[in-house]
Amino acid sequence: FRQGDSKQWYQRRVRGKHFPERVIICHMLVLNPERFVEQFAEAGCDCFVFQIEKTDSSTVGELIAKIKESGMKVGVGLQQDQDVSSIKDIISELDMVHISCGDPCDDEVPFNPDMLDKVAEVRKLKKKMLIEVEGNVTSAEMTDAVKKGANLVVSGYKGTDPLTEFKDMRFIVNKLKYGL
Repeated sequence: FRQGDSKQWYQRRVRGKHFPERVIICHMLVLNPERFVEQFAEAGCDCFVFQIEKTDSSTVGELIAKIKESGMKVGVGLQQDQDVSSIKDIISELDMVHISCGDPCDDEVPFNPDMLDKVAEVRKLKKKMLIEVEGNVTSAEMTDAVKKGANLVVSGYKGTDPLTEFKDMRFIVNKLKYGL
């Protein structure tokens, strides 16, 4: 969190037969993410996500092995200008792909619907995996993201009525999941 950050933060825990009490996903937006694998494993991270463009391509295999050896799931993040082809050779080793659809750190950068084609492309490469979208995702974009194959949505809603937005998103989840 940034000092003086006045944003409200929400977390939803899912409990049930097939879900752990909590899942901690650590998304590393740094160069040389291998420096942090042990620290985050010790801290209880369940899934370590690194940006493919910030990682030396000659060491990606070693990084994936290190993450797995530490007991964490492996995720890769794709920026908007990064092609899905950059992860094609390692897709079988991945548990999650994070696709940036905007800039979660900049309120002025809108959701980019063109990134949903990447979601569909990743889903074609591997059926059983988490595909996360992030970047100013609202309920308006959520349905399309899920229909393209996303099954994890990070929303940094920046409007004036977060309770209504959360209810709208919950309605969409129930509608898509249960046909309500």
